[in-house]
Amino acid sequence: MALTKEEVDRRVALLKRLKSTLLEQREKFRSYMRVLDAEKVSIEDDKVETLRAQVELEENLVAEIQSFQKVIDPLEAVWKQSYAVDDHEVAELKQSLANLKTQVLEKNQMNRTLLSSRMAYLQNEILRLRPTVRGRNPYTGQRAVSTLVDITT
Repeated sequence: MALTKEEVDRRVALLKRLKSTLLEQREKFRSYMRVLDAEKVSIEDDKVETLRAQVELEENLVAEIQSFQKVIDPLEAVWKQSYAVDDHEVAELKQSLANLKTQVLEKNQMNRTLLSSRMAYLQNEILRLRPTVRGRNPYTGQRAVSTLVDITT
């Protein structure tokens, strides 16, 4: 089974495209990890505006990662369907991506937990600082007794 030059070129081009897309996605995951680290610092330091900007950046990165995945899945399917040969580099890249994805999910969960606990703490502080609402008139002293005055005489 001799392959034509055209077929070899097609395989090489497909494999290069698959590898480059996987590498780009890996870089996006690394960027996402850096954003999650920065978010943790912002949560701990109560930097709300910085955290808001980081969350927007995080949302953009997640959208980019998902769009890369939409490209990777068909490329990989075509590779597997057309060429039953597994490439060692592609397998390593996929394993690296799986590890990064696991790390991202763990950091994301840690940040969510930290943010939830910080929000609960701030809610308790707000409740503690609020003045207590009293059901009686504060100008009457200790007892609140209603009295009627007859003005008809």
